[in-house]
Amino acid sequence: MIRTLVTVAFIIAFYFIFYLFAMARTKEKKKMDERVRALFDLSADESANRRAGQKKQRKNPLRLEQIADELYVAGVVLRAEEFVTIWILLGAVIPAIALFLGAPTTICIGLVIVGVAAPITWVTIKKNKRLAVLASQLSDALTIICNALRVGQSFQYALKSVADEMEEPISREFMRVYRETQYGMPLETSLGRLVGRTRNPDLELMSSAVIIQRQIGGNLAIILQNISDTINQRVQIRGEIHTMTSAGRMSGYIIGALPAFIILLLMFINPGYIDMFFTTEKGRIMMVISLVLEAIGFSIVNKIVNIKV
Repeated sequence: MIRTLVTVAFIIAFYFIFYLFAMARTKEKKKMDERVRALFDLSADESANRRAGQKKQRKNPLRLEQIADELYVAGVVLRAEEFVTIWILLGAVIPAIALFLGAPTTICIGLVIVGVAAPITWVTIKKNKRLAVLASQLSDALTIICNALRVGQSFQYALKSVADEMEEPISREFMRVYRETQYGMPLETSLGRLVGRTRNPDLELMSSAVIIQRQIGGNLAIILQNISDTINQRVQIRGEIHTMTSAGRMSGYIIGALPAFIILLLMFINPGYIDMFFTTEKGRIMMVISLVLEAIGFSIVNKIVNIKV
């Protein structure tokens, strides 16, 4: 009975931790949505709908629409409902079955930790890799768009040219914008959705230039060419910064992940060695303090090495 209560308590605790992380990500997304709304000058009705959606999102930060967007950007071919089902199976059902079959409490807690963290970590890694590839493709995409505009094609058709000539993920994103505009969605709204999904500052710069040109006129090909040169310079600076901070960043990641990796490893290969961290009051206090210090240290290192350009 005590083991069951302890396992249930840790399941609730870890889901609550990821709920807090989701709340933090929701605040970041809200800031981006506000910038997108101000940038693309959405209509009053649509702005009201977005504000209503943001209120719902604050109440339910893990709503299925948000999960579906994250899976789409990461290139994961799963529906939001399927991902949530897998997440619950790995994080709650399998540890509960193991506990019911008589597995040690420490092993069940380890299964909860791995089951809760593994799907989110996997999606986050895939998403970050695809967004990094998209950022590296943007300069070439702007070159294709500029060439298409110079021969008299529309901006929407230039997006289709990018989708036809380039590889994923930028081809998939630009094709989605093209199809949305073909189905009647305003270009401002579609570009705003694109910036909201990718949260790429260079893509936001390109989109703002397109919208401003549509409002006040001008040679879009020349504007985008200048933006392409700016993006190339920013990519070069980011590369230099990434090279200079790679050692510190890797050291921070290794030092931060090593204690968690060791304790997870001990949970499975020698659970009795660390039972005191979960069965005694002093052990639980030490575990909580360790988690707090780990989070603080990781945040400090991340702030130091994460230089925005």
